[in-house]
Amino acid sequence: MAEDGPSGPSYGDIAKKLLDDRLLLTALELHYELVEAGKELPGLREFFSNPSNFEHSSPQNDNISITLSMARSSSQATLDSLEMTRYSEDGDKTVNERVAILEFELRKAKDTINALRTNLTVAAVESEEFAGEDPKITQYDDRIKPHEQRVLNFLVNEYLMQHNYKLTSITFADENENQDFEIWDDVGLNISRPPHLLSLYRDRAKSYLKSDVSCQSEKYNCTNIATQIDGDYSDLTKIISQLEKENENLLSQLQLLKSTKDLSDVTPKISKEKWLRPDKRNKQKVLKNSESSVFCDMLINKCWPDQQLPLMHLDVDLDILSDDGVELNLYPILRILENQRLRDQNDENILEAEKQEDFIILSVLLMHIHPDILEREKILHSLFNMRKKPNKKERSSIIGGLSWFLKYSNSEFFEKELLPQLWHLLTDKYAEKRLLVAEACSWFSPLINCESRQSLLSVLQQMLIEDTDESVRAATIKSIAINTVYIFDSDKYAQIEELLFVGLKDNLKYIVEITIGVLLPVLAKWAFDKGRLQSNCYLRLINSLTTQIKTLDSQKKSQKTDHLESNCCYMVNAIRSILPYLVLFVASAPECISLQNEDTPRGELRTGFADICVGLCNPQIFYNDPNNTIGRVMCTFDAVVEENKITWPRLQWLFECMLPCLIESSSLVSIENQKLLQSLIALFQSFCCGFGSKFTQNKVKPLVIKKIQDLEKSLGKIGNALPSMTLICVYMCSILAPIEREEHELEATLKKYVCTLPLCGVPIDVLHFTVSQLALNHQRLHELILSSLWEGVISQKETVRFAVTELLSSVMPYLSDINITNRIVPALITLSNDSNCDVKIALVPVIGQLMMSTNNKDTIEKCRFQMKSLMDDRTLSDSIVFATELITAFGKLAPKSDQVYREDVMMVQLNMYSGVAVRTSDITKKIELTRVLLDAFSTVLYECTLSPSAITSSLLPSLRCLEELCNVNNLSQKELSTMLIKEAESRLPSQSETGSSVTQDLKPKMVKMFQSSNIAKQTMFWKKNNQSQ
Repeated sequence: MAEDGPSGPSYGDIAKKLLDDRLLLTALELHYELVEAGKELPGLREFFSNPSNFEHSSPQNDNISITLSMARSSSQATLDSLEMTRYSEDGDKTVNERVAILEFELRKAKDTINALRTNLTVAAVESEEFAGEDPKITQYDDRIKPHEQRVLNFLVNEYLMQHNYKLTSITFADENENQDFEIWDDVGLNISRPPHLLSLYRDRAKSYLKSDVSCQSEKYNCTNIATQIDGDYSDLTKIISQLEKENENLLSQLQLLKSTKDLSDVTPKISKEKWLRPDKRNKQKVLKNSESSVFCDMLINKCWPDQQLPLMHLDVDLDILSDDGVELNLYPILRILENQRLRDQNDENILEAEKQEDFIILSVLLMHIHPDILEREKILHSLFNMRKKPNKKERSSIIGGLSWFLKYSNSEFFEKELLPQLWHLLTDKYAEKRLLVAEACSWFSPLINCESRQSLLSVLQQMLIEDTDESVRAATIKSIAINTVYIFDSDKYAQIEELLFVGLKDNLKYIVEITIGVLLPVLAKWAFDKGRLQSNCYLRLINSLTTQIKTLDSQKKSQKTDHLESNCCYMVNAIRSILPYLVLFVASAPECISLQNEDTPRGELRTGFADICVGLCNPQIFYNDPNNTIGRVMCTFDAVVEENKITWPRLQWLFECMLPCLIESSSLVSIENQKLLQSLIALFQSFCCGFGSKFTQNKVKPLVIKKIQDLEKSLGKIGNALPSMTLICVYMCSILAPIEREEHELEATLKKYVCTLPLCGVPIDVLHFTVSQLALNHQRLHELILSSLWEGVISQKETVRFAVTELLSSVMPYLSDINITNRIVPALITLSNDSNCDVKIALVPVIGQLMMSTNNKDTIEKCRFQMKSLMDDRTLSDSIVFATELITAFGKLAPKSDQVYREDVMMVQLNMYSGVAVRTSDITKKIELTRVLLDAFSTVLYECTLSPSAITSSLLPSLRCLEELCNVNNLSQKELSTMLIKEAESRLPSQSETGSSVTQDLKPKMVKMFQSSNIAKQTMFWKKNNQSQ
């Protein structure tokens, strides 16, 4: 239709030339220019209306559609990346061509819309003819046309698929191999898609009904025609609306490619609110379950206090998911999100939380509706590999999505699809992936059946034994604990018990503490409910403790016993932590409960037992017998024990099995293992508080006393090695001390051992530890302890007085100023006048310790006076032990003393002993005095303030004497002495040459004075002290 120009070829010739040379884009531009100018060429219109003309020119056409597969990329599929086009293989090469193709698709869509609008009018006219036909005519003589047959085949296949006639649909598809039932365009490009077969039937049925009722009425016929037109109009309007949406998507993609933005900016967003909503019903169900299982709820909160699984509580309207539109839309959206993972794996950009959540939700929903197991496995693998190192929030999102899926899936999904993925991830090199598995098992366990839980337990067992990462092992123990709650097969108890001991023997304290705090209470509750707490759980723990303590005792001479001691402490703490289960297990025995009556007196308070009745070990959590409350059970138990007339198997097990083993193990512990000893004291104290004072007096106390008596008898046998007396400490601190009415017994026992153990030659380290623990933990016993020690102060035995002198240092840090003034100072004054030199020497560090610990000036003055009396005591003048004790005490006391006392007394005394070290001929005494003097001078020089005169007159002369002594005898301290001299000289202000020469002349004079044999050292300082007075 182009008009002829004055000269040159016509538009038709130009168009033919462009098409022959395959210059399609130029021809396309010419076509639209002519259309806009009103000079459209029929040849161009027909050419561009036929899609087959472009099959050879646009091989990349499949990539422009959202609904088709995305372009391949060489990178791994991880969600660490958002940009697809930047790193894809063909992103930069085909961008211009894709822009042009999208423009063509856009224009083609506009043409289709216009054609449909035209067809709408035609359809209205044709519908009148169609509606005017005789509805009673049910046979057609005309032969069916090919495109009509393809339309009917498509509608029939669609009907069979929607109503689950799958086998019939497969057979029907096999009989029509030349037709693709997945794509409507295969029917014909110019044929609009009719409504569903059911819609056609209903519309036609209406025509039949209306014709039968009033076949003579033209009014009703007109109504039928109008109804048919309205239905067709509605269907075509929907098609137009759908095409307009596709048109908008194409516009968005075109804009994206032009501006080279990230693909994520054009991700079609389907409002999640259309098919997702908060799971109100599920929350009510969870709340109801939590009310009936407080223990499980507390366990999960203890294991994962901060972990939230928001995706687990989503209620998805699965009916909407069955709709074709939504189902078809899930695939392209997931494809786009999946292709956002095509960037380099080393890119550490974090995907937006909303994108992650969308990907997880869509993956889970797609797995739910996808019938192919292989495709589901791919999606699941993609979900687990969303990140190489998923953080805590990402792990929670993945676990939440899979947990939601498990709620709506059968057991086969877990066994055949999810479990293999978990096994595969156990060998992943990243700890975060393995941690994902360990955490997921906690949340999967309540959602699967018993057989699947046993499979899950095997996964956890391998992780606990083989994994080297501590965080993975910790999460594994928590998951084992949660899994155990939902296991009802008693045969699995032994397996869980073995895993418990694997955790208890872990090298890391953190893992052991989690095992004791989480897994052990769960196992104890299981044993409690099954009646096997004593025969299995406790018996295994006690036997393990006994074995470990014997091993520790056999290697006590070795230097590497810290690890063995720590293992013993962990085992003691494990036994102690589940004592509430044991107490109620014994007290709630049927034999005891049957004796309760209305006249049962009120039971005693167990105040010392409350610290372990917390969390999962709280009786109100694990014990729920509505007929026998905890209060009634314990009152009945106390009454029965007080009568001491009957017994029962569970009670007999305590004093026939458990207590003898614990007592025997305690007697083997050395006093050097003080951490273990403290743990045993806490165990016995909690045990006695839990079972009550009546049980302690009637059952526990006799057993301990019998063992102590056996130890005392072995002390009197000649040739026997001295036994460990740590059981005495356990007896007094954990059995007698907590019970107020046992104070007289405690005082008598303490006096007895204070006055007898020193006479037996037994080291009094046990008494040191005992009095310090009693003073530390029981303030009400301070007066009792001091009264017991006073018995030793006034004892006629020198050995006892010597021992008590040392014991005073153990109790002083915990006493009040009143007790120190009224009880300790008089004891020190009494001992300072003792006739035994060893007692006086032992008193020196005690006086020094008191001077450092008190701020009472009166007490300090009294201590200084006693120290001066000891320094003036001529019976101690030649004692090297006294000299070393005094020098050591001054070295510790110097930083706490005032400068006057430090320079006038301490420095002078240290200076004097420097001369003694130079003058003595005993090389052993020289070495010992040099060592303690240099240590004292180091403290004085670096931690105290000295005047220049004190440095010049006392410190430097002494250090030079010690330096000369070290050089002459080639002692190891010579470098230290030289360093101290340099430090002391640097403290002095600048001196004149005269002052310097005077200092240099002072050294030979001091040395000569110390070497003079005419002046006794004690007499010299004794005269000086008398003059000062």
